[in-house]
Amino acid sequence: MKKSVWAKMLSLALVFVCVIGLAACGGGDSSAAGSYKLQTIEMSGMSMDLEQLAEASGVSADEMTIILELKEDGNFSLDMSALESADMSMSGTWEGSGSSVKLTVEGETINCTLEDGVLTMAEEGVSMTFKK
Repeated sequence: MKKSVWAKMLSLALVFVCVIGLAACGGGDSSAAGSYKLQTIEMSGMSMDLEQLAEASGVSADEMTIILELKEDGNFSLDMSALESADMSMSGTWEGSGSSVKLTVEGETINCTLEDGVLTMAEEGVSMTFKK
């Protein structure tokens, strides 16, 4: 009788560990979670780093902060309010798997790559590089 009680307790403990493991898998890949700061932007064959973008926007490089935040809960926000000419801030959900990160906003998915703390987002002829 003792053996069956211990077997049940062991089974219950294993089920508990599995449930905790599955719950932890929700949202994005936690290794990708964090804040990423814009480094470069490319469009129409032209590339600008953050300082050049700030200069073109008429602000100092210190004021030019464009942040992509991948949150642990699977949500993300992209704050581009530093670009006064356009409100291009957005938020949605994200999923990560290996070197792939998918951002989803209003049913549209943007595929990104993540390598060595550098996230690259390319969509419709515009490429942005962010560094963690």
